[in-house]
Amino acid sequence: MARRLVFVVGTRAQLIKVAPVVAACERNKLPSILLMTGQHHETMQDLIDEFGITSPQIPIMQSAEHSTVFSLLRWLPTAYRGIREKLRDFAKMYGNTTYVLVHGDTLSTLIAAFAARRCGIRVVHLESGLSSGKLFNPFPEELFRRLVFRMTDIALCPNAGATEYMRRRGCFSVMNTDGNSIIDAVRLTGAVSIVSDPNHPYLLVSLHRFQNLYDSKRLRQLVELVESLAIQFSVRFVIHPATRGRLAREGLLNQLASNSNINLLPRMGYRDFIRLAAGAACVLTDGGSNQEELAALGVPTIVMRSYTERPDGLGANAVMEGNVSEGVEHYILKKHFECLRRSPANLSESGPSDRIASFLGGDGDIERQVPA
Repeated sequence: MARRLVFVVGTRAQLIKVAPVVAACERNKLPSILLMTGQHHETMQDLIDEFGITSPQIPIMQSAEHSTVFSLLRWLPTAYRGIREKLRDFAKMYGNTTYVLVHGDTLSTLIAAFAARRCGIRVVHLESGLSSGKLFNPFPEELFRRLVFRMTDIALCPNAGATEYMRRRGCFSVMNTDGNSIIDAVRLTGAVSIVSDPNHPYLLVSLHRFQNLYDSKRLRQLVELVESLAIQFSVRFVIHPATRGRLAREGLLNQLASNSNINLLPRMGYRDFIRLAAGAACVLTDGGSNQEELAALGVPTIVMRSYTERPDGLGANAVMEGNVSEGVEHYILKKHFECLRRSPANLSESGPSDRIASFLGGDGDIERQVPA
């Protein structure tokens, strides 16, 4: 009997990385279902349409933008119960041919992996084995990852280091996918052909991490940095719902909006965002997915966080904020970032998503009886 793949998706970033894998599974005639936890709402259906996904989508609950800690805590028990009930139904219908695929390090990832284990279903972890080496940094993502690693039966790892990490942990089945599925997402946008216009340079800013938003002093410092950069550069600041909420509560949103050289942009479709990033002179971001995307595009990037679990771009187009010795403001205003620019990657038509689909389709030995 064919394997039944259940992709549990909660956030926009997860969907961007899962969608190319689902599309590859559809091409390989692998029965797939998307279980939508409703953690994010904005642009989710647009992403499904952009990637041409036709597999059934089953909502666990009405989707919403859970942009505060309290709203996430209210969402959590309902989402967990809904996931567990659906997975029990799948286990009864399809038995041990069911595989639950979770991605990354979100709260949806954690509760879906736990629910799958409780239902006796194999857990396949996409983007497995990445670790910052610091249990509480970034928080809570690193903690979530470590917990999911313990529940993972099949680890699909984006590089050799992550693969070795999961092998050392004794994971039953480990595969090096030789790249992240986001490479396939970037390729589909056609953005690698876009170059920055030296006559109209702009900086792109995207900040949404817990540690940047929920530390008031840190958030104010970041806003001051953006305002300083806007004296010399046009700044395009993509505002996530959580970011908007925190800026408003700190009295900073109107302050930014009143600056004529800062353009506050709503979160947009994936293709539009990647094309915007490809044309930037430099990008300031705290997003791990952005770090990977920008590495493929070769765009100068400053990673606005203390630690990252991803090697993508480091030592090439990307530098950690803490490694900019003269400070980010001076570094950008003096245009020292220009030395980071690299040629875009040569993105193959057959990427990590196809390798993952082939593995899941039976080319890899992933059979295992998992105790309930």
